[in-house]
Amino acid sequence: MEKITNYLCIPRLRIDSLCKKIEDKHILSNINVSLYPGEVLCLLGNSGCGKTTLLRVVAGLEDQSFGAIYINENEISGPNINIPANSRSIGLMFQEYALFPHLTVEENIAYGLDGLNRTDRVNKINKTIINVGLENYRKSYPHMLSGGEQQRVALARAIAPEPLILLMDEPFSGLDRSLRDSLREETIMILKKSDVSIILVTHDPEEAMLMGDRIVLMRDGEVIQVGTSEDLFLDPVDKNTVKLFSGVNEFNGVILDGFALSNIGRFKAPKYTDGDKVDILIRDQAFMLTKPSSDNNFKIKYVNFMGETTRLTLINMIDESIVRMTVPGMVKNKINDIVGLNIDERFVYLF
Repeated sequence: MEKITNYLCIPRLRIDSLCKKIEDKHILSNINVSLYPGEVLCLLGNSGCGKTTLLRVVAGLEDQSFGAIYINENEISGPNINIPANSRSIGLMFQEYALFPHLTVEENIAYGLDGLNRTDRVNKINKTIINVGLENYRKSYPHMLSGGEQQRVALARAIAPEPLILLMDEPFSGLDRSLRDSLREETIMILKKSDVSIILVTHDPEEAMLMGDRIVLMRDGEVIQVGTSEDLFLDPVDKNTVKLFSGVNEFNGVILDGFALSNIGRFKAPKYTDGDKVDILIRDQAFMLTKPSSDNNFKIKYVNFMGETTRLTLINMIDESIVRMTVPGMVKNKINDIVGLNIDERFVYLF
C-alpha cells in the first residue's frame, strides 16, 4: 500500500503536552503527537492504554485536564478555548456503524449535511456515493446490506462533510479476516483520494503496520514510541515493543570484548561494557536452518504447518534450552531431525 506524506508542511493536527486525569488517576500523560495532511496515523496499544480516550478528547467529546490541541496551528482546545465538537471539522467513524435503520443509504449519508443548500447537498451525496462504490445501493436500507457494504456507508457518511481530520476507532475489528483485509485497503484508497488526515485506533500490530504511515505506540496512557512500521520493528525502544510485533525468544547474556555471550551465540554489543548482564531478544523469524556442528546442534521437537508459514520448536542439545522459529512456507525437516541454526542479527535486540 503506497504511503506518501509531506512532513515538511505544518501539521494538520498538533497535540501539545496533553494530559487527562479522572480524580487522581492519569488516563493520558504528556501526549505530544502531530498529524500531517493526508497522513494515516495509527494509535496502537492494548485495551485500556488510552487510545480511545485520546481520540475522544481530540474530537471534543471529552475535555483534557492540561495541554492544547491545534488544527492547522489554530488552537481549538486549551486553557482559554474549547471549540465544540461539531465545529472542529473532524469526522468520526466507530466500530459500531450506528447507521439509522429507517433511512436509506443516501439518507444516511445526507444526515451530516444539513447546513448545505439542496443543490450542494445532492452534489456531495452523489460524489461520495460514487467514491465509495455504492451507486447500486442508494435506496437500500442498512438491513439489506452486507457488513462490508454497511462499513462503506458509515465511511461515506463520515467523509461527506469533507472534514480535515477523520478519527476511526477500531473500524475493522468486527469483520472476518478475508473481508477485513480487502476493506482495509479499499478504505485507505478511498480516503487518500479525499486528502483527509486520519487517526486510526487499533490493538492489532499487523493492521497498524499495513495502514499507518506512522504508528504511535501507547502504553498506560503514555506515548512509548512514534515512527514508521520499520522504525518500531527494527529499532524498538524496549522489550515490550519487541514482543508486540512478533514471537520472541529470550536469553540471558553477559558482555565481553564488545559482544554479548550466550548459550545461543554471541552478538555485537558496542553500547555495553564488559561484565554487563543483558537480556537478548531474538525474533522467531531471525532463525534459519543450516547443517549442525559440534557447537550448533538442535533437535526438532515440533513442526506446525500454518499455511503461509511453518513454526518449529527446537531443543538446544548442549543445554536443553528451547528455541521457537517461524519460516516461510513448508519445510522438509521432520520431528527429531538434528539441525543447526543461523541467526540474522538485524532481529536481535539487547536490553
